[in-house]
Amino acid sequence: MAISDHIIDQIRTSSSIEYVIQEYVPDLKKSGKNWKCCCPFHSEKTPSFVVSPEKGIFRCFGCGVAGDVFKFVMLIENIPWIEAVRKLAQKSGITIEERKEDKIALSEKAKIFELLESAARFYHRCFIESKSAQIARDYSKERGLSQETIQKFMIGYAPKGKLLESALKKGYSYEELVKAGLVTKTESGMFFEYMSDRLVFPILDIQGRVVAFGGRTLTNQKTKYLNTPETVVYSKSANLYGLFRTLPDLKKDKRIILLEGYMDVVMTQQYGISGAVASLGTSFTAQQAKLIARYAEEIIVLFDSDDAGRTATQRALEIFAENDITSRTVSLPEGIDPDEYLLEHGKNSFDDLINKKSKSAIDFMTDRITGFNDLKKSGGKAKAASALLDFVVKNKNTITQREYIREISQRLNLEEEILWQEFKKRKIFKTENITKQDLLIKDKKDKEENILEEEMIKFLLSQDCRNFAGKLDGEFWTSEKCRKIYGFFKEKKDVAAAEILSKLEDDDAGWFSGLVMEATAKTGDLQEIFDSLYRDIQAEKLKNARKRLEKEILLMTDGKIPVDAEKIKEYNLLTSKIKGSGKNK
Repeated sequence: MAISDHIIDQIRTSSSIEYVIQEYVPDLKKSGKNWKCCCPFHSEKTPSFVVSPEKGIFRCFGCGVAGDVFKFVMLIENIPWIEAVRKLAQKSGITIEERKEDKIALSEKAKIFELLESAARFYHRCFIESKSAQIARDYSKERGLSQETIQKFMIGYAPKGKLLESALKKGYSYEELVKAGLVTKTESGMFFEYMSDRLVFPILDIQGRVVAFGGRTLTNQKTKYLNTPETVVYSKSANLYGLFRTLPDLKKDKRIILLEGYMDVVMTQQYGISGAVASLGTSFTAQQAKLIARYAEEIIVLFDSDDAGRTATQRALEIFAENDITSRTVSLPEGIDPDEYLLEHGKNSFDDLINKKSKSAIDFMTDRITGFNDLKKSGGKAKAASALLDFVVKNKNTITQREYIREISQRLNLEEEILWQEFKKRKIFKTENITKQDLLIKDKKDKEENILEEEMIKFLLSQDCRNFAGKLDGEFWTSEKCRKIYGFFKEKKDVAAAEILSKLEDDDAGWFSGLVMEATAKTGDLQEIFDSLYRDIQAEKLKNARKRLEKEILLMTDGKIPVDAEKIKEYNLLTSKIKGSGKNK
């Protein structure tokens, strides 16, 4: 359903965020100009959940969750964004009418979300009602799916060609269907539905919106499982199947079990086991690891126990380690999937596996690597220790590194001191083995530059300062996040912080809400404040550009890379400009 921005703004303005939240969280109390309580989305003893009526937003400084009034209702009730809008509209006595001009004015993303939601309902209805879906109903029954689970996950069936036919009748175009990832155009000019003759699993984002579909073949198609392609609303590496459905459970039980397949997740949640999610037919990514860590304090990796599954488990543990996230792993008997294990052994046995038989990451790695190396043979221990230290060095936490090296020492019967010597060599190599390509990567010290740019965003958040946005352009910003926020200012001069927040993904929303909370009304000479910030940012850009060149020039001086006269000239020019900018301050 298309709702105009004007109506959305009206509903947001009419819904006092502090009173809406207080209906769900009675402990929310006024604290100065803000309101405060313990976070309803994670367990804590000291209140860190802050609501700003003035800015129309909430933010938890503990877990990072943030948003406007719509986002809060969506999360607390586990409902899609559109349902939260309808709910608050009804409370405020605002009638939502779908007008023709609203539909025409829909953004491309909104239209795609609408089309995907419609497709999910179509597939689900076909599963329930269509005669041709009997094969899907029989398969689901055979796999042990209950009617309640089928309804909860909106599991569907895709009769060949029928979605295309239905969507065209509703007024959608071939182009829109392609953009939504529902169909593809063949070389012969025909349009083919990705999910044809498949059991369909709608994939939801963290806001409960349908963003894509996964399908399991029910015929003799070569590809057993197939996902719809990435689109402007769907990135495989940034989503997890089942996460939205288990969000309410994660408020109490902060544990996530990372599984491989759709059916694993569906059946695990059907058995009342909370926190079951799966990556989406692709290699596990750092983005997915960070998404899991945002909601879980305990992470269990449970992949298949065959060679491919163990390799995937190792890679997942490495990704968690590289991102300073602690994880454990559980193994099932080889050849048995989690859903099959549950059907055969039941929930209690599965719980015992998770709670009593999980292994630490280093235990799994040691078992796996010692299995590849005969420790009794010459060099066997050295190879095993070398491979294990490669894993240890991926961990950023010093305490974890110490625990892992102690464990390796005990398991391989090697002295800790020897392992530490080898570990330090790897650590030095990791930090000092700089290639020319590495030097082109943005230096972490550019963080100072980003902090200054964030100060400029906080300056522009004040309505009295919005005119200054016109004096900047997209090229001014080095921070992608800041450039994105600046784009909202350029698009709509009086855009409210809450409106911007509602349009950001979770990572950006948590960051931006922090800036909004810190932003204060500006007093004094606004032009002078702007000019000072502008000069500081430009000067910091020059300094960071010189720092990056400085590393290359040091390597040239040491004879490690060829001398580049142009780079030296550029370095000297930057030095001159920095001195000049200092004089002009």
